[in-house]
Amino acid sequence: MSASRFIHRLKHSWVKRFGTDRQFIELNFRDEAGNPPDLDNPRTFNEKLQWYKLHYRNPLMQQATDKCAARDFVTQRGLGHILNNLLGVYDRADQIDFAALPAAFVLKVTHGSGMNIICPDKAALDQPACRQQLDRWLQTDFYRPGREWSYKNIPRKIVCEQYLKNEEYGELIDYKFYCFGGQPHIIFVCSERFSADGVKHQCFDPDWQALPVLKGRPGPARLIPRPREFAELLAVTKTLAAGFPFVRVDLYLVESRVVFGEMTFYPESGRNSFTPPEYNQIYGDLFVLPPKS
Repeated sequence: MSASRFIHRLKHSWVKRFGTDRQFIELNFRDEAGNPPDLDNPRTFNEKLQWYKLHYRNPLMQQATDKCAARDFVTQRGLGHILNNLLGVYDRADQIDFAALPAAFVLKVTHGSGMNIICPDKAALDQPACRQQLDRWLQTDFYRPGREWSYKNIPRKIVCEQYLKNEEYGELIDYKFYCFGGQPHIIFVCSERFSADGVKHQCFDPDWQALPVLKGRPGPARLIPRPREFAELLAVTKTLAAGFPFVRVDLYLVESRVVFGEMTFYPESGRNSFTPPEYNQIYGDLFVLPPKS
């Protein structure tokens, strides 16, 4: 290992343990992007997400981020009918009675992102390994790796919900609405999540006109058509996004029913890879930063 790389590792370790959130965010962003973020005058979408982590503190963000409390948030906004069916809430993995669960279900922890166990067939599930994975996630402070404020101090629980399936496509299509000032401006439609080379993205504007932007890799071979329920998807999104300078609202369609997925305030922790890269600036222009909280 070169001397410069050794010094960098020491610095990174020190900042991770003892540094301020700003120091940590600046170092992480530099490692990823090759240049430090301009946190005093952010311009790109990714830079503004870093500013958002540091300077905006709306308690509703933490409620909407918490996978359990978000259900109350959605209900309070008059949309309880779009919630997925809740099968159980647990403090520890050993509390899960797999025998009482249906043949298919989803387990996820309340305080993180991407910490999901999707079980389409309970008979094939390795239950001890599943419990071990959930316990590891419960010990993980998801706030620390990216300093994403809305995840800070969320009570750590396990949520079990109904397994969702879209028969029309043979997979669950994920509609991700990027909302600025409470209005959806960009829709990324995610498909082929379990393909060999990972999830594919298609981008549309609110009129369902395809936009020439990808999320770092080629899009899917087939174009997802505008859903019949698109007007309802937009209306639901606007209701959930109201009052937030930026939020991504994720929704599903299951047999023509709109189903709530999650709300995310820092997509990819502000390390979005847009192709072509100028969309980082274009989407940054849409993001009007609020006053510091």
